[in-house]
Amino acid sequence: MMRAHDFWEETGTAESGPYPIASLSLRPSNRPTASDLQMLFKSGTPVEQQLAVADRVLAGVQRWRDGIAAAAERHRTTEDELAAAREEIARLKAEREGGAA
Repeated sequence: MMRAHDFWEETGTAESGPYPIASLSLRPSNRPTASDLQMLFKSGTPVEQQLAVADRVLAGVQRWRDGIAAAAERHRTTEDELAAAREEIARLKAEREGGAA
């Protein structure tokens, strides 16, 4: 069993090759020493089996992305929320003052 890790940077890439090779390459950065993971199918792997594997990989990546997106949403800063509240207070005050005149 192989286990390795590297840290994603802004220059990281995910690339794929077309069928019939249907490769998937992940490179977390463009540093010369960065890891490079290439996934390939054995010669003769039926296309239906390749599609099933690709669907499982896609589902896993989608869950990964959705988890990050949910965390980003939860981590809105207090300053952002305060700024939005102040804008709403200013809008309500303006409506009240405009209606009182």
